[in-house]
Amino acid sequence: MKIENSKFPSPLDLPFPPPLYHVFMRRLTVESHQGEYEVVAESGALSRLKEIFSDGDLSLPGSVVTDTTVGPLWGRGAADLVGAPSLELPDGEAHKRWATVEPLLGRWLDAGLHRGDSALAIGGGVLTDTVGFAAAVYLRGIQWMAVPTTLLAMVDASVGGKTGVNLEQGKNLVGAFWPPRLVVIDVNTLTTLPERELRAGLAEVIKTAWIGDHDLLELFNSGSPITHSALSPEEWQEIVMRCLEVKAKVVSADERETGQRASLNLGHTLGHALEATTGYKRFLHGEAVAWGLLAATRLAEERDLLARSEGDHVRAAIAALGELPPIADLDKDAVRAHMGRDKKRDDEGIAWVLPTDDGVALDQRVTTEEAITIFEELKQR
Repeated sequence: MKIENSKFPSPLDLPFPPPLYHVFMRRLTVESHQGEYEVVAESGALSRLKEIFSDGDLSLPGSVVTDTTVGPLWGRGAADLVGAPSLELPDGEAHKRWATVEPLLGRWLDAGLHRGDSALAIGGGVLTDTVGFAAAVYLRGIQWMAVPTTLLAMVDASVGGKTGVNLEQGKNLVGAFWPPRLVVIDVNTLTTLPERELRAGLAEVIKTAWIGDHDLLELFNSGSPITHSALSPEEWQEIVMRCLEVKAKVVSADERETGQRASLNLGHTLGHALEATTGYKRFLHGEAVAWGLLAATRLAEERDLLARSEGDHVRAAIAALGELPPIADLDKDAVRAHMGRDKKRDDEGIAWVLPTDDGVALDQRVTTEEAITIFEELKQR
């Protein structure tokens, strides 16, 4: 993993307004089975897409795919800038389904995209997961690039090559390891992100911090809600890149999740079950992960993997996110059923990731009944 810093020139005034602030460019290299790819983070990067593609020796995309929320804000301008047609998918986790992918593949085919073409995904984690999966299966694989526009997508979903869609039975049960050729992060896009979405992304920051950068948890010690304006642009970019340094180190060593990459599933076993139980309508992904982190923390304490004082640090950080969507009304049998279909299950049960005093413990076998007992405890919060 390599990190470089360089001062960037003033961005072009096309077709976006001048950036609200200037931050040093950051570059990070991620290793993958398809070869290494770069993450480029820069204020105003969207206005410099053509230059960034050229610097990376990449052709301009043949298709720009965004969603109905991000399109009017950022996607259409980027499509105009690179001279590619823009397609807008429906927004939201409920649309992260094969029913969205098939029409997208048909539109690419009608537009004449061939194996030498590429697609550019501009949006949050749902959009990048969906477009990355479509790119993996279209003509047995075309290149794709990502411009994540949410905090959650910046710190997690855009890097690592996990792409996929949900089934009615559960989350991310269909997918492929298909890394992007380039990830471009422009922290200006956070200025249009609703505060709830920002807090959901911060849950993934907490997860990543516990895995590999405990000092990041100091962000949550102020006792005040973390809003966009609470931090400077430089601080937001620093948070994003520190999270990606942790993730890049993990996925470069274990791209296909045969070992340490499983650590990134911290908080996700119960989290995914909560999302599926509520039809992907009640929780943002990070909110569900926050509940999952609370469950994993209690399990770790019960197994003497985590001191109570360290568990309190996790709970305090999550409390700093504000009130989470409730779980008190959820049926334990429905949650149990969805956990039973978790993609990490095998003949021995579900392998949980649990926090320890100085990191995480992998492959912790937790019975469904143990997990449901903790879930019922959390319902009383």
